[in-house]
Amino acid sequence: MGTDAAVELDRVSKRYRLNRGWSWRKPGKELWALRDLSLGIEPGESVGLIGHNGAGKTTVLRLLAGITRPTSGRVRTRGRLASLINLGAGFHPELTGRENIYLNGVILGLSRQELKGRFEQIVEFADLGPYIDTPLKRYSSGMYARLGFSVAAHVDPDVLLVDEVLSVGDVAFQERSIRKMLSFRDSGRTILFVSHNLSAVEMMCQRTVWLDHGRIRLAGPTAEVVRAYLDAVDEALIEEAAGADGPAENGEVQIEELKLTDAQGHLSTEFEYGESLRVTVRCLARVDLRQVECSLTVRGDYGPLFTATSDALADWNRGAHSLECVFEALPLLPGLYRLDVQVRHAGTSRWAMPQTAAAFRVTTDLAEFGSDSPVGATKSRGGFLAVAYDWQVESGGRTEQLRGLRLPTIMAPSSRP
Repeated sequence: MGTDAAVELDRVSKRYRLNRGWSWRKPGKELWALRDLSLGIEPGESVGLIGHNGAGKTTVLRLLAGITRPTSGRVRTRGRLASLINLGAGFHPELTGRENIYLNGVILGLSRQELKGRFEQIVEFADLGPYIDTPLKRYSSGMYARLGFSVAAHVDPDVLLVDEVLSVGDVAFQERSIRKMLSFRDSGRTILFVSHNLSAVEMMCQRTVWLDHGRIRLAGPTAEVVRAYLDAVDEALIEEAAGADGPAENGEVQIEELKLTDAQGHLSTEFEYGESLRVTVRCLARVDLRQVECSLTVRGDYGPLFTATSDALADWNRGAHSLECVFEALPLLPGLYRLDVQVRHAGTSRWAMPQTAAAFRVTTDLAEFGSDSPVGATKSRGGFLAVAYDWQVESGGRTEQLRGLRLPTIMAPSSRP
């Protein structure tokens, strides 16, 4: 680890004591959020930090921001640091937005003269013009967070610590936030970026560190680390689905069984490109239901790919029911996928969420079909949906054909063995 690192954690451990009951005198359990962690980030580097909830990501940021101290080890940062962790920390609810900009800016290391020069930019970025002289106690939570982000983003930091701030504000503000952080990265600032939004991590970060129970499990180029992390998550999901008795209860409808079968009717979690996938859902209605419908969604790593939704079914009486859906030809690149299920009816809340009930793998080796292109033959390189393509390049009076993606011919269902 270089002595000129902008951010450095040297064999850092962090312990929290979990006290029992109401008495501080009783001994409590210990939680080690970090264990002997060493991490260095060079000036100008943009590094992502990913992992499951409780892996230690936010603890790392809190240590670097000086919010908490390590139990052992050494933490060091160089230059002016801004943290987008607890947005609005240090704000006073009785003061106006204008007064809080000056208060918070001074706390973050700016002079009043510097703040005066950046004041209009801060207000414009936060989109609070008509309310800047209103006390913060009258702000909505979104307005409060936008002002916190805007102040922290305009202190001209050498090091920027970011923790799950892309959910702040509306879509337009989120886009401004992303552009602001990208401008920091492109101007050579040091960024440590924590997010469960892995597509944002891939967009922002050259290098990524995967934390697992307070230790580094893998570190390296972002695409490689994100791929390994997603594969581990999917593998665990397949194991969980294979060992579960059935999906969890969901209000008036309990999904008792969900099974995946191949074209021959065999239970399977592995399928070929273009093969049919049959999904059977067995439900128990606890009460009489009206206007029942079912939706099945195939998801990639970052979101839904396609959904099959039934028309409104006949009303269900209390008791057992079964649904079956056949995806005739899976158009997916090799990789792991999730299957979400939701059974809705007239009384279902509009906010009800589907649940991940199973996972499956597409295993087709496209190289067997002449797909020798290194680009776009798996979901880690080409997305999720399998679409054949060719490239042709014309340059200097010459025409050149480049390797594309070839797909196997999908047989009609009646001709399959």
